[in-house]
Amino acid sequence: MSAKKGDLNLMIPGADGWEIWTGSAMSGFQQHASTNHLLALDVTGIPSGAVAMAVPVREVFAVPFRAQTDDLSLLGDLAAMQLEKSGNRPALDGGQLTDHFVYATTPEETHLTAVVMNPPSEGKLPRKSPDQFDISPRCLPLPEGRVVVWSELGRWVFGVGKPGGALYFQCLSGERLDLRAGNEIGLALTQLRLQGLLTDIPEGVVVWSHGSASDARPEELEALSRGLGIPTSSSPRPNPTWPEPPSRLLPADVRAERLAVRGKRNRNLMIAALAVVYLGVVAYLFFDLKKTKAVAAKVKFNADAVSAEASLLDRHRSKWDELRPVVETDYHPLELFLSIYKALPNTDDDRYIRFKKLTFLNQFKEIEDELRVAREIVLEGFADLENQPQISKYAKNLKSSPDLDDFEWTNPPETTDKRSGKLTFTYVGGATE
Repeated sequence: MSAKKGDLNLMIPGADGWEIWTGSAMSGFQQHASTNHLLALDVTGIPSGAVAMAVPVREVFAVPFRAQTDDLSLLGDLAAMQLEKSGNRPALDGGQLTDHFVYATTPEETHLTAVVMNPPSEGKLPRKSPDQFDISPRCLPLPEGRVVVWSELGRWVFGVGKPGGALYFQCLSGERLDLRAGNEIGLALTQLRLQGLLTDIPEGVVVWSHGSASDARPEELEALSRGLGIPTSSSPRPNPTWPEPPSRLLPADVRAERLAVRGKRNRNLMIAALAVVYLGVVAYLFFDLKKTKAVAAKVKFNADAVSAEASLLDRHRSKWDELRPVVETDYHPLELFLSIYKALPNTDDDRYIRFKKLTFLNQFKEIEDELRVAREIVLEGFADLENQPQISKYAKNLKSSPDLDDFEWTNPPETTDKRSGKLTFTYVGGATE
């Protein structure tokens, strides 16, 4: 079965493996396939079209809290502070691994849940990069006033719902539902009540079943109920949906792939634009050159006009020199970028230095009563603290590069960025012709 046009292919963790559902939030989702693959990389047969991935609870850490403000613009920074206080700082260079979700607001405060996602390890992402990411509890209708327990990829998880979304969710430490699991859930509920995020004790526990051998047995439900002290019942897991708007989660691997595609498209457009300009200049110069040749032929028959026509030819040569930064490849930014890239000390396995910004400037300046081409390259980059020797090596490579021997480089010492903790540097190369 193939997905309809405009449908979303939702990958959601099932009890024993990944499931594929197709549909939309408006029309609902229908199950396309159920697998026993625990790794998303092993899942095949995903229909064509956009892919959305629900991240399992085991890969996410949730921190619910109350913010003493109703200014939504401050919530991102407050959520980051709460995650850092709880010891859950996102991995550096891991992409967009944090987000926050508001589920209640009052004139004086906002109730929300901050989440941080583990960087996906080998095999945790499907072969086709998902277009969107979210967390699995937001893709399932968690009823308010009850604790919901369900199985994801062979692990038991639980969540507490609110009308505006998922208040809290966690992966249980044990492999079975028993007294210890009930105590673990009870400890989390107590913490939520102490924070003022949960006012009433949940009416009961709902354990979702999947129609498989991994479903909870009656004796497990009884043990869970005794450990938690509230009634426990079982019901089939409802069909998933896709939240709107989805989260801002975007792991680094997927973001890098998108940037590479976008960069390739922009480079193609730039090359096409340069080609049009180049052909236009060549056509103009071709016809202008034909005209100059005709004038030169006429000069041969008119000795009195030799001086005036020679002046015209000199002006033409001057115009040609002015066009050198456009028509000669040595001035092209792509050629200079390639030379700068070759000087990097990076290897196939290690990227010690990364570019932040490159600026190329070609302009005419009057130097010593003569109009000359002034060229300038401003190179901004950064590296981790342990890669400081590589920055010095890169500065030497720039000065010794035969492709950049026209440039004289100014290499001030690198500085430390207070926000990211990385070493940043700015090198300036200048040349005059």
